[in-house]
Amino acid sequence: MKTTKTMLCGAIAALLGVSLIACGGGPAVAPGDTVSVPIFGMWEAHDDSGNDGTSTVTMTEVTEGGMPAWHFVGELTRDFIWGAVSFSMDLDERTMDLFNSADAISFMAKAGAGGQRYSVQILTRLVMDYGHFVVHFDTVEGEATRFTFPLRHFMQPAWAAPVGRLRADTITGMQWATHDSINPGPYEITIWDVRLYVPAGTEIPPDAPIQVVEYVGDADDADDAE
Repeated sequence: MKTTKTMLCGAIAALLGVSLIACGGGPAVAPGDTVSVPIFGMWEAHDDSGNDGTSTVTMTEVTEGGMPAWHFVGELTRDFIWGAVSFSMDLDERTMDLFNSADAISFMAKAGAGGQRYSVQILTRLVMDYGHFVVHFDTVEGEATRFTFPLRHFMQPAWAAPVGRLRADTITGMQWATHDSINPGPYEITIWDVRLYVPAGTEIPPDAPIQVVEYVGDADDADDAE
């Protein structure tokens, strides 16, 4: 699948001359004596051209609520039977450490094109058949919504080769994907302020080094889970 561009939220903050708080803020107290911590990673957009598909995706850096956000827009087709488009986040070392104590994940999303169903997937090195741990969510056109999912709600699809429970030490990244391949057509979604919820008192690792990376070439295939 084709990859368009990747960038760290922290890098954007550095380029704009603002603190990391503008990219999601420092730890914030949430109900249940937990703390929400913004997480960062390399964002990539993937289409299905690697499987002779014609679905399209364009990724643009925008601003939502004063925070950097990632806007994805394109057309989902069925020339490739599954009609897949995805938006992945390769996690930095700081975030990988936080997953060891995390209870839930949260992010903001706003959809256009009539609002559609999407999935958020946790990628692990144990899954070899694209049967990632997944939760689905529905969007409403033009409505910014915070979605929060306990990690225990992420399950593999029924068709996937089971790898057991989700283990923090095997996580390699996160991915959002279109889910309405049976209804091809335009899609549009913006994602920002991705957070992990950890118990209050958890030692928060220092921020990962700030860096900007441009990806050149094709990414590995990554199909949407059903």
